[in-house]
Amino acid sequence: MADRVRIGVIGCGRMAQYHGRIFTTKVPDAEIVGLADTHPDNLAAFCKNVFPDGKVPPTFTDHRELLEKVELDGVLIVTPHAHHYQQAVDAMDAGAAVLVEKPMVISTEDALSLIAHATERNKLLSVAFPGPFTEEFQYIRGLISGGDIGEIYLVTGVCTQNWLRHVGGTWRTELELSGGGNMYDSGAHMFNGMLFLTGLSATEVFSFVDNKDQEVDVIGTVAMRFDSGALGNAAVSGDATVMEQGIYIQGTKGSAKCSIYGGWMDVWLNGEKVKYPAVPEVTTLQQNFVDCILGRATSPSPPLLGLRQARLMDAIYESAKTGRVVSVVADGD
Repeated sequence: MADRVRIGVIGCGRMAQYHGRIFTTKVPDAEIVGLADTHPDNLAAFCKNVFPDGKVPPTFTDHRELLEKVELDGVLIVTPHAHHYQQAVDAMDAGAAVLVEKPMVISTEDALSLIAHATERNKLLSVAFPGPFTEEFQYIRGLISGGDIGEIYLVTGVCTQNWLRHVGGTWRTELELSGGGNMYDSGAHMFNGMLFLTGLSATEVFSFVDNKDQEVDVIGTVAMRFDSGALGNAAVSGDATVMEQGIYIQGTKGSAKCSIYGGWMDVWLNGEKVKYPAVPEVTTLQQNFVDCILGRATSPSPPLLGLRQARLMDAIYESAKTGRVVSVVADGD
């Protein structure tokens, strides 16, 4: 391995540029050494916004050419959801670790196949959900796993925004590329947070969706039962006038609420609000990816979270289609 971890980026749109700025300014052990995007305008914008000094790495319009021509230790994938699976497989086959934007993939079948491929190749696979990398998520998860909040009996999530106004007419509203609508896009942060924080898995769901004349869901509601017997519900709206989001967890000893992204939280234990919580130290997901490649950390957002999300989303969409309660496949099955 070179002096610095060599990172390739597949997909160079706005979110990739966000990641790129962090890799180049806040992760001293990393170097972006190659870019790939099918749209030259995205490549040009990435180079301009991430490399203002003009010292840009090689660029390619085909990710396979990037993987073939540039030596890479890790690859960041920030492309339409339906492309994640094959691009992650290709990156691993080229010898690289993978950090993939959410959702990891868009079907249970692909999630199982990708995890098996990572295991076979002995390659790191991490999902870029921001929540698990935040001190708020880590603190709440620690309380719940340690029993401080008691037995969880109710988990609620909400995510509303003017999503359709901003993404209408883009690949995010094309079912073939997105795999689903706002529940699979912004809602993915909420569902992942509900599962990660509680440590629970959904076992049954019943859902309604409204596509608002789009190919994909814009508004959706979901009732859930978890493996512990806890109940839950979630609401997603991509046609709201304001942004409102959060996760609310009720236990027999306390409760917690927080942003679906991390960043803020409120916690109550034994009837008292915790005013100055001793939160753990964390690193950014970009730094964590590099640390994992160097063997000095593990990912708090492993592919198991991507599998649980895929299984949950498959069940949610099946329920919406059939009008029936649908069982969610368990981790061991």
